[in-house]
Amino acid sequence: MGTSCEAAEEPENSAHPLRPHRLDDVSFGMLCSAGEARPATRTLLDAEYSRRLLLLRVLVDEVCAHPASVGDLDPAREAWDLLARAQRQRPEAVHRLLMAPQTGLWAAHALRRLRGAQDEEAPLWSDVGGLHALAAAGAVLAGLDFRIRVPAREGAVLLPCLGQAQWDAREPWGVAEVGAHDGTARVRTQGEGPVVQVPTDAAQDGPGWTGLRRLSLSHRGLTLTLTVDDLARYPVIAGTAGPGRLDETALRRWRRGLDRAWRLLVEDHRDSAEALAAGLFSLIPLPPAERFRPRSASASEAFGCVMLSAPEAHVPDAEAAVELAVTLVHEFRHTLLNGLMHLTPLAEDCPDLFHAPWRDDPRPLSGVLHGAFAFSGVARFWRERCARDSGSARERAHFEFALWRREARATLEILHPHPALTATGRRLVRALLADIRSWDADPVPETTLRLAERAAAHQRAAWRAHHVVPAEPTVRAAADAWLRGTRPPLAVTDETGGDVVTDPAGCRLDAFAHLVRLRITDPQAFAGARTGGPRPKDVTPADLAWVAGERTEAAALYAEETARPAAWGGLGLLHGRRGVAERPELLRAVSAAIARGSGRIPPPAELADWLAAAWDDDGGHSGSGSMSQSARWSQSTA
Repeated sequence: MGTSCEAAEEPENSAHPLRPHRLDDVSFGMLCSAGEARPATRTLLDAEYSRRLLLLRVLVDEVCAHPASVGDLDPAREAWDLLARAQRQRPEAVHRLLMAPQTGLWAAHALRRLRGAQDEEAPLWSDVGGLHALAAAGAVLAGLDFRIRVPAREGAVLLPCLGQAQWDAREPWGVAEVGAHDGTARVRTQGEGPVVQVPTDAAQDGPGWTGLRRLSLSHRGLTLTLTVDDLARYPVIAGTAGPGRLDETALRRWRRGLDRAWRLLVEDHRDSAEALAAGLFSLIPLPPAERFRPRSASASEAFGCVMLSAPEAHVPDAEAAVELAVTLVHEFRHTLLNGLMHLTPLAEDCPDLFHAPWRDDPRPLSGVLHGAFAFSGVARFWRERCARDSGSARERAHFEFALWRREARATLEILHPHPALTATGRRLVRALLADIRSWDADPVPETTLRLAERAAAHQRAAWRAHHVVPAEPTVRAAADAWLRGTRPPLAVTDETGGDVVTDPAGCRLDAFAHLVRLRITDPQAFAGARTGGPRPKDVTPADLAWVAGERTEAAALYAEETARPAAWGGLGLLHGRRGVAERPELLRAVSAAIARGSGRIPPPAELADWLAAAWDDDGGHSGSGSMSQSARWSQSTA
């Protein structure tokens, strides 16, 4: 780093920080894969470090151009100079500091605020002052003697990569001083307030100090070091609450769970483990989630960070280890794709919304591409488990592999011809497709294949019933024909999806797959749910009956549940006739229109039979298509 608002120096033997990065063909080929590789990860890390330095340089230039943005803090130039001193003293420590996921989130947030693109309650200087806190943390790590003023929020000063000083405060926003002399660092409040000493090992708690703890997991010569960031100030997902501090019991539980997952990854998924060891830096812990439905997230500005829910305490250790391992792989693949997208665009702007089989809500093109990349890796993970697991664990692995192989391939085949993909994006999709198609001959039991097909169809039908709005003239014509007692109009066979309008009530649409997992891994719990015991959230008796193989019972129960949109999806699929199974939203909309016109709700099964006759009459008309095809490009962002 220089001595003024200019670009940073880089540690010896590394890429020049301001040199544009390009992926060589070997690294790009590794990324265009359903697997993960350490060399490609390191290439992205080099590029991300350059990007962080550029982002920091732009931010400092903006602050220097608007000196009032620092409020009562020291001038930005002084903070920059201190960070430069720290880098000269301990370049590797400052490198780690700048690559910390919270540094990326802070820098992007502060720059948006400086440019007026984002408002919030905190004063601007409090966010801009993250630069001063960054410099203070770098100086502590480098062992410098220094003093600098930093922002305090509700009596707390957060020093990146170190921890947080805390005291009672009456005001939400304030200024404190961080200083060090002869290796002892302290945080002082203004005036005669308290002084908090930073412990020699900052990861340890002390009087007024909460340390940022790290876990080091080692197995067979491979180590994963993670910051457990339960002090994170800038959210990975905008608008979400920050994590709560883990007590020692919860921290031990996380350590045990991660250790088991890491052993499994190193033993059975070595390439993935090597990539994770190189590029996964921090974990923001979330409370336990529902079984088979872990919550996780990542963000483009937080390279190497994953938000992740804790495994449930009552879940068997082996199941929890696999769930945690595959979720780490899943989110890390999002990190890799974010890194690639920082180097080159994969798609142009596109207004359409799409069905993504791993999500409840409609997704933009970039989101679907992200999911397809991530779930290609998920399918690969379960493919490996098919070869290594036994008993019910292997049965579940076969189901997950069959499901995600199918869903990732179907999504990629829809993406591949999309005109909004760039040449690089199309090359990525083509390579992922080649990987997945190479697994076509992998054996999966026939019954498991059928379950995967039904789970995929059930999720897609439920999604359409919630989010797809058919064309009003088609719905009105069909309702009028029913009320007149005539056959349905052939126009319904040309109805290819109408608009996509996000329904916030469309949640947990994976009910069928969720129940298949429960039936495989815990038959007793599944049987209990069938007989009145505890049921997973948003699972109904109809869903349970269908997964149990009771199709007639399930159809009757879905007919009683039609106030719930997803029930129309199940009803249409169980009806099993062309058109109706693929257009549950049309069946639902026509039923509602008939009820409005007559004051009576038509019997759902009778209506489904009647409407299906349109496809019987069309003589093989091709307008029905498949659900994934028909919802491709005619979607709206309304």
